Amino acid sequence: MKEIIQRYFDNELTPAEKKELFASLEQDAELKKEFIEMQNVRALSSLLSSDRDPISAAAPLAGFRKRRQILFYRKTFSYAAAVMLVLFAVKGLIQPVIPSLPEEPAVYMMEVSSHNDRTTSFKLSDGTVVWLNANSVLRYPNKFSGDERRVELIGEAFFEVARDEAHPFLVITNQYDIQVLGTRFNVFAYEGQDVKTSLVEGSVKTFMKDDASVSASLVPNESVEMKDGEFVKGSFSRSDFLSWKEGIYSFDDVPFSEIVSRLELYFGIPIVINNDNLASYRFSGKFRQDDGLESILKTMKKIYRFNMEKDRSNDSIVIE
Repeated sequence: MKEIIQRYFDNELTPAEKKELFASLEQDAELKKEFIEMQNVRALSSLLSSDRDPISAAAPLAGFRKRRQILFYRKTFSYAAAVMLVLFAVKGLIQPVIPSLPEEPAVYMMEVSSHNDRTTSFKLSDGTVVWLNANSVLRYPNKFSGDERRVELIGEAFFEVARDEAHPFLVITNQYDIQVLGTRFNVFAYEGQDVKTSLVEGSVKTFMKDDASVSASLVPNESVEMKDGEFVKGSFSRSDFLSWKEGIYSFDDVPFSEIVSRLELYFGIPIVINNDNLASYRFSGKFRQDDGLESILKTMKKIYRFNMEKDRSNDSIVIE
């Protein structure tokens, strides 16, 4: 973040990057303090090293060095005086510098993207905490306004929603929308996949985008998917599938083809299976995200012997 702030003062940020920086400053008091301090330092530096009059700019410094050589008490006094001058200068600079920032819209959309093989977590302006799985995107406003708190998800995310009964929290996916007040739940919504919502705590209501009468309500340990235009509910007793938040992918008696499908989404690398028996073989295991795709497949290879080759021309992995 220090590098981004430095680039701002060097006038190297794009408008989008400036928006993201200002949003970060609003949410992080320490970062804002650091930003102001850097502004003031740069302003003071410009006063002490004027291009128009280098001799007069250097004179105070030369005089200060000379006075240091007289007596210890005068050295101390000079240092204290210099410090006080800086403090007064900073106090005077804070007010005129801050308003000089470019004006930004009061409310604007932001976007957080997680890289392949990486998860990330962050907090929204209302206090809601979001964990974003690998290869996922969440769009949300820098601050919520109006009657609802709306975010848009592509990929997988776990939400710990701050309770606010007057302002429902909505997650928009490509198949259906999810509404909550304050709860903890997981949403699997990668492109090309059936969206699945799993509730851990609180309550959730899902409904069709074009027909709110088609809906489903969940209680803890229930999940729902969209199948052929209808909501199909299920249940779960174990929450191992949520361990991705801690960087662990867990599979319990899952067909190899389904595991491969998930790994393709998480790591963004196509995997071709040319072995029908292997595709239906069921695996159980836990794998660290940091180990990488090839390491995970090699571990599974120890259980079911198969050949694996990387096709560099298509940037894919072929399994025989």
